[in-house]
Amino acid sequence: MKTKVIMSTDMPPSAPQYQNGPQYQGAPQQPMGAAPQYHNAPQPQQIPPAPKKKGIVARILTAIIGIVVAGVVVYGINYFTSDAAQTKAGDCASLTGTNTKPDYKTVDCGSAEANYTVGKVLGSTAESCPAEFYDEYTETARRGPDSKLCLVPNLAEGKCYDIEGSTTTMGYPPVDCGKSGVHKLVKLEKGTADETLCTDSLPLVYPEPKTTFCFAPTENA
Repeated sequence: MKTKVIMSTDMPPSAPQYQNGPQYQGAPQQPMGAAPQYHNAPQPQQIPPAPKKKGIVARILTAIIGIVVAGVVVYGINYFTSDAAQTKAGDCASLTGTNTKPDYKTVDCGSAEANYTVGKVLGSTAESCPAEFYDEYTETARRGPDSKLCLVPNLAEGKCYDIEGSTTTMGYPPVDCGKSGVHKLVKLEKGTADETLCTDSLPLVYPEPKTTFCFAPTENA
């Protein structure tokens, strides 16, 4: 009789099982399909990522943006604290001080201190007023808007003024008509720029706003 021997190279022989007796004590059994558990297994070391270094281009851009923002802030402060920068044609102003150090302030046109009317706001300090009779006010700022205004004096008909004097103070305050060298404003025409209205007197004509002053010399002129 021949004996059939079956050999398998796939699986090792299982541990013997004993009914009603001691069970084989080997490695703890894992539930079917569960992942194997490893106790006290070494954990991989957690290395924090290295901080990213800001590139030189990014640093330069950040610095430039900071400078631009600071410049805008300073410009805005200079603009909103300057009456001249915010003024417009037709506004009235109080201009005091001297020719070399004037003080400009926007005021109500009905105010007693309103000694000028803004005839024109120029676009740059390089521009010129549209007529030679305008008084000019120029304001510059290192970090702020530059302003140049063409001003018409606020004068009252029937009063006398020193329009040809060499005074260094701003404005044309009325003076005593008996003073030597002064002129009397004999006619004032608003809304008209026409020197022919001054038949026997000295005309001062402003195109913006249209205004005609006619002056006559006094007896002591």
